[in-house]
Amino acid sequence: MKWHLNKILPFLGLGISVQAPINLIGGLLLLWATESGLDLKSVGLFAAVTLPYCLKFLWAPFVDRINLPFANSFGRKKTWCLLWQLGIICGLYAMSVLNPKEDALLLAIYALFIGFCGASQEMTVDGLRIDNLKGDDLNNDTVLFQFGNRIGYFAATAGMIALSGIISWQMVYQISAGIIAIGVLSLFFIHESNNQEIPANFNTMVVQPFKDFCTRQNLLLLCSFIILYKLCNGMLGKMAYPFYYDVGFTKNQIALVSATFGSIITTLGIFCGGYVLNKFNFKTLLLWLGGIEILTSIAFAQLAITGPNISLFFLIIIFDNIVGGMGGAVWSVYLSRLCSRQFSTTQYAFLNALTMIPLTLLGTTSGWLASEMGWYTYFIFTGLLMLPALFIILESKTLFKNTCK
Repeated sequence: MKWHLNKILPFLGLGISVQAPINLIGGLLLLWATESGLDLKSVGLFAAVTLPYCLKFLWAPFVDRINLPFANSFGRKKTWCLLWQLGIICGLYAMSVLNPKEDALLLAIYALFIGFCGASQEMTVDGLRIDNLKGDDLNNDTVLFQFGNRIGYFAATAGMIALSGIISWQMVYQISAGIIAIGVLSLFFIHESNNQEIPANFNTMVVQPFKDFCTRQNLLLLCSFIILYKLCNGMLGKMAYPFYYDVGFTKNQIALVSATFGSIITTLGIFCGGYVLNKFNFKTLLLWLGGIEILTSIAFAQLAITGPNISLFFLIIIFDNIVGGMGGAVWSVYLSRLCSRQFSTTQYAFLNALTMIPLTLLGTTSGWLASEMGWYTYFIFTGLLMLPALFIILESKTLFKNTCK
């Protein structure tokens, strides 16, 4: 396949910027809160700050149809994206002056604001990708964009965790704003191809995108599958950092094994995902990857029994992250190909919402579930969450005939 780097390379920078916010208010914030002395049940409730990632489809039509000032010269979606990025930077600075134990409520409010801007940036960039790239360029961009996600993840996790051992958490969050600046610069190297002004009314903004989506075959089953497929991986990931810390690993070990080494392995998985996308169909890939997710949950349960065994930790991270990288690439392309180009931002945001809403709502109970069940039973429970999705894959004959491109 031919790679048009001039078209897809700027999305590497945007991939970095898109991934950072959810990690800065997700796992990293949970680690900061845990270390500050906040109890485990309260820590789990911070999962609610990612709620905007579930609801972003509600304001996605504005990005698809409404022009901000300078949109005609800079680009509609690029202008929106710049607004979100500036909001994230301001939110990070505001959050950096707080203490999780003493200012938990205010910290959650600022984190929720960052979640809103981060989710909005993500949906806008997704729309830019789908609008501007076709065929092999979209497949290749997915690999490069996911690679950027890994860099953003590494910077917002391993990099920030390592810094927290040298400087204060407050300074860590101020420095993290620099990650978002990479996305700001990347916008200036993208030519927005779908920039014509379209009448903004209820019909064009809401009715048409969802009417078009409802033409998909076996719509109810398709939506059920999208809701269920990511529950296993998501519930496992929600409590990963508190689990590592609670089971006895040091911050340096977490940074080295999970964040640093894990990011490298995930990157390998992303490129493997790009390769297998050209060799196998979606049904085969998602079935096998889902089965391996169950085995990953069982491996985490074993680590809960074994305790802080660094060799087993490395082995599990290899197993988990290479599959996670492959699964992220495959899932992103699958959702992209379910979208019509003229409604890309709204439809992709809606599909992401179907994944995120149940995960976020269930995720708010993750700390309570882990506390009440114990780590071993909790990870077995996360594995069981995958079974309904695998059953749908095996039984459906039309689920993977809905791709638009």
